[in-house]
Amino acid sequence: MGNVEENKRKSRGVLDFLKSRGRAWLLVVGVVIGVLLLLFGTGYGEGTVETGEITESERVSALEDYCADLEKQIGKLCDAVDGVGGVEVMVTLGSGYRTVYTIDSDGDPATVGSGSGQQALYETLCPPTVTGVSVVCNGGDRADVRHTLTDLISTALGISSSRVCVAGK
Repeated sequence: MGNVEENKRKSRGVLDFLKSRGRAWLLVVGVVIGVLLLLFGTGYGEGTVETGEITESERVSALEDYCADLEKQIGKLCDAVDGVGGVEVMVTLGSGYRTVYTIDSDGDPATVGSGSGQQALYETLCPPTVTGVSVVCNGGDRADVRHTLTDLISTALGISSSRVCVAGK
């Protein structure tokens, strides 16, 4: 019981102190801010949480964009080689994007959130693997050009030279 009376005395002391200093408005402002935070603080940011889930059409579109960009880059690279012109490139991908998840100390995927909102924490997103490249170009019927383009493409993409085919127009 003594603690309750002591607490009341202390709270009155704070109020009296603020009133005597003409700073009672600070207490009012603090209470108003506290109430506003309680009312609006929990709903802040709702709807902005990304689930990381994408639709199948978004996956297909991302793969098509990646493949088209890769074909364009390889085409520019091949076109820069002496004796090569009119380059057309086709890239074959072996799989889609691959997600590598963060592993916790038990060897399980690390998660964030709780309950039904729990999600695995991913570490990195690996691009699709290239399984083959075909190039058709002017000059591709010459052995030296075929050899140069095959080495160039296999080195640039980190794939075996047996996965690269160069043909002439």
